[in-house]
Amino acid sequence: MKMASLGVTLLVGVCLVMLATACEQGEEEATATASPMATGSPRATATATATATATATAIASPTASPPPTPTPPATTPTRTPTALAEAIPTPTRTVAAEATPTPTPSVAGTPSLTPTATAYGGIELCPGDDRAVALLVDPSLLSGIRSSLDQFETDLCSEGYAVIETVSDFAVPPDVRAHLAELYMQTEEHVVGAILIGDLPHPYQWVTLTSANPDIPPSSEEAISFQYYADLDGTFEASPGYASPGGHPYSYDVHGGDVDWEIWIGVLPPYLGDPASTAEAINRYFGKNHAYRAGEYDLPRSFLQVNEHFKAETQEDHTSFLNALRSGQYAWTPFSDAPNTHLYFDSPFGGLSVDQGYADLSAGVADFTVVDAHGYWGASGKLDIAWVDSNPVGTAFFWSNGCAVGDLDHADNFLTSALYSPTSMVLVAKGTTNDSGGMGTNENGFFGHNVATSLSLGESFGEAMLSHVNVPLIPPWADSREYHYATSVILGDPTLRLQP
Repeated sequence: MKMASLGVTLLVGVCLVMLATACEQGEEEATATASPMATGSPRATATATATATATATAIASPTASPPPTPTPPATTPTRTPTALAEAIPTPTRTVAAEATPTPTPSVAGTPSLTPTATAYGGIELCPGDDRAVALLVDPSLLSGIRSSLDQFETDLCSEGYAVIETVSDFAVPPDVRAHLAELYMQTEEHVVGAILIGDLPHPYQWVTLTSANPDIPPSSEEAISFQYYADLDGTFEASPGYASPGGHPYSYDVHGGDVDWEIWIGVLPPYLGDPASTAEAINRYFGKNHAYRAGEYDLPRSFLQVNEHFKAETQEDHTSFLNALRSGQYAWTPFSDAPNTHLYFDSPFGGLSVDQGYADLSAGVADFTVVDAHGYWGASGKLDIAWVDSNPVGTAFFWSNGCAVGDLDHADNFLTSALYSPTSMVLVAKGTTNDSGGMGTNENGFFGHNVATSLSLGESFGEAMLSHVNVPLIPPWADSREYHYATSVILGDPTLRLQP
């Protein structure tokens, strides 16, 4: 596969810099006027369900400002693997075998879950031939989450996954990637994904956005990149003269080789920068995860989408926007054209408003929710951290197309709060770690359509993501691959599927 450059050309649509870092909804086609981001706590008593049909998702192209040019470093971290067996250098410490002793989990009532030490680090529970999930656990959290982690591992085993648990204080991102690559090889590629639990090191990528509009200057950004852990046989390099603007020693501006993802990555990040709060939040998360698997979630199989960019000024606008969301080229079909779908935007002509949509989110009308709005680390449109901390968030899968809502460099970030809030039912939260351009359109179609189709066919969230990412993007998105994928982050458990 040819090298995918991190410098990209975005032909239409760029993120808007608002507040600290704010931006617009992910897909890049533009006709509608984008609304400014607002924080606050919208609470509406009225609800409405849209039932009409639709044409094109339309986002304006505001100006974005590039950060300063980085100063070249004295040395740059370089990685030049060409095959999986050679791709990842040996880590500076041996995972589990020498680094941090891995405790033996005690899973009451499940004698078949006998932990077995592995030759490649960690312990394996319920070994299987088909698929395995790697759990990488921050040792500082282990004693505080052991019981709920045991339950989570039992649940994964019950669904047919082998579980490989590694407890280690990984020092640097290459150590994490080396361990994941070793697991992938030693299990004969049966590892399908990994969940990173706690404070594990972050790799970064540098991406550049160039608009087709000559009046809009190029915009570059450095972002936490979990793609670095998902692509186990590609190359990540720092080109001569590149220096991380944030001073990160493991930051890369070139991604090459075979750039497909071998595995998906889920993250259960630290919460509020406090180990005690993090352990409490993860225990709460594993509890609701178990409840969902046990069929105890009282959420209808339905789709909710709130678009803060669409503002109907005429009846014609209302009809066009509604059709676009329901069945247009950039619609989340087959979710969005189902009879019980809930679609919202501001339209006095149709009696719709985004506040009604957020009231429906609190009311729990759908198990899958998409929010299209400007964002930054503290908010996704009108929803901010204070809102998700004080209002019910009644959905299992939450997808925000706002920029930087999952910027984990901020301990108190919106996406983490949406996952961990005591008032939240969210189990999977998808966002980005910096400015976002959506996930592009590939040979099978728009990313929302592809994800919705895969989930409707019974795939897990992680499988749905891989199904989109590993199909080639078409122009103009093909030239923007790194911008679309480097910033993507999934918080929670990507093994989860839609309930019937």
